[in-house]
Amino acid sequence: MIRHILGGTLALAAAATFGIAPAAAQPQDVVVGFVLPLSGGSATIGNQTKLGAQVAAEQINAAGGISALGGAKLKLIFADSQSKPDIGASETERLIQRENVSLLVGAYNSAVTFPASEVAERYKTPWIVTGAVKDEITERGFKYVFRPNNKATYDAREQLDAMDLLKKETGKGPVNIGLFYEGTDWGRSHAANIKKIAAERGYKITLDESFPPNQVDFTAQLLKIRSSRPEALIVVAYTPDHLLFTRQFFENKINIPYGLHSVGGGSEDPSFYKAVPQKAVDYLFVQEDWQIDRLKTDKNPLVLDANTRFKAQAGYDLNSYGAQGVSNVYIIKDVLERAASADREKIRDALAATDISAGMPLIIGYQRIKFDDQGQNTFAHGVISENLGGERRTVWPAANRADDTKPVWPVPDWSAR
Repeated sequence: MIRHILGGTLALAAAATFGIAPAAAQPQDVVVGFVLPLSGGSATIGNQTKLGAQVAAEQINAAGGISALGGAKLKLIFADSQSKPDIGASETERLIQRENVSLLVGAYNSAVTFPASEVAERYKTPWIVTGAVKDEITERGFKYVFRPNNKATYDAREQLDAMDLLKKETGKGPVNIGLFYEGTDWGRSHAANIKKIAAERGYKITLDESFPPNQVDFTAQLLKIRSSRPEALIVVAYTPDHLLFTRQFFENKINIPYGLHSVGGGSEDPSFYKAVPQKAVDYLFVQEDWQIDRLKTDKNPLVLDANTRFKAQAGYDLNSYGAQGVSNVYIIKDVLERAASADREKIRDALAATDISAGMPLIIGYQRIKFDDQGQNTFAHGVISENLGGERRTVWPAANRADDTKPVWPVPDWSAR
């Protein structure tokens, strides 16, 4: 040990004598924690978000890292929530206490994000919400929780805005709506918002049916749907339940004149479309968290590179969850450049001051990211697609609709398909 110290001292002395500058210390990595469902029912979505985040970190690190921190690289650490609130909360505490993360991202499932972000708030660690839409996540007066994406109110409003637009364009539309939703925080929050906005716009709710996660049979619920005869049906389901429901709905050939309207979840998951017959999802309306058909026209080289990297590992193009992972990490880069620090308090202050109107953080399709005093990006929005000819094509807003996209409204009866 003495020899090592003396050797180091002599080396420094020699460097000073001969005018040789000592090598600069390498900047420390900035450690970012992710809490995502990497196993269990939401695993495909959690892993898509993870891959998108990894792609963005690769791009940023290859381009020189965080310049305000001397080229520090991003180091991402992933924890598996298993879609379970208690595990999500305990993993959050582990990342903060043991891994000493500078900030956190998570957790897709609203039922996990709600308690896990509470842990982050208690430890004064910034938390960027990804995917989770439960309104109350950003309605608790927290100072360390920030959500770039939609909250449930926005999702519900967009679904009804799309119906209103198609009704205005064609002179035809539903009078009554059915609600079929998974019974955890996400589903209940969305249903409550639909009921509130529907009442304001003169729609009647003829079916209000929740179901527990991981159903093994929807026969009884399908009988209720058939007997209540909704003219449009709003569906809220994660991938496994959406798969089973769609298969059984297709087998029963229930006619819904103005179609099924899914609020993302399973219907944004590529594995969903691989597992069901194409005819089962024809004319399906989906509230998308990013513009699913944008890659056809996007010329941004970083977006195209991100898609190439993502597709090389996933086997399919970027989807909303992969794109959210990309966006989350580029938001973090923007925040770290402005904070010029890995200190949690300085990161929190930089997040609160965020106002992004250009660049990769907006890959989702937002025009701006700016948080209100509750941490919600009030400029967040999605689009509504319709599955036409095997492709999800944006139909709402009208400004986002391609010239060759013609919505089908009302949708054909099963006998005419």
